[in-house]
Amino acid sequence: MSDRSSAGWPRFEVFVLGRHALQYKHSSSLHASDARHALLLARDVYFRRQEGVSLWVALSSSLQENGMPAVVVREAAEPQQFELFIQFKPGLDHLHVASLLAESAPQALTQAESAFGAFPPGAVWALPSTALSCSEPEQRRLFIEPMASKPYRLPTFFQLPEAVNHM
Repeated sequence: MSDRSSAGWPRFEVFVLGRHALQYKHSSSLHASDARHALLLARDVYFRRQEGVSLWVALSSSLQENGMPAVVVREAAEPQQFELFIQFKPGLDHLHVASLLAESAPQALTQAESAFGAFPPGAVWALPSTALSCSEPEQRRLFIEPMASKPYRLPTFFQLPEAVNHM
């Protein structure tokens, strides 16, 4: 699967920390020109309905899955931090479960397997922390709070004229 849309924009993975959640969860993928654009697009979707309080976005290509061929990347001279996400049952979202130090994504996945057990291919993701772009807590007032004044309205919110029922 390509990391680029037909417009040539790369694909980003979106992780949301919910209002009452303790961990980030994978919410969707989207195409954007860069990480800042991806954060703004994700904000418009997930914060308009007041679903989240913080966002992470990362290029899809920076994510490594268990059971997939390892992406050839130069190993770091010293360990770097990786974020681990696990899908506990098929169909559920990937949840952030740990941050760990490893020299490469395959090594992070191996450590995850020894800590959490074996999972089906694609159920465990390792993502370098440096690949994440995050919403900043000090920018919350400017970045997130304006969305509170833009209510999300379901179709049932609108009153239809009586004549519509007789069409």
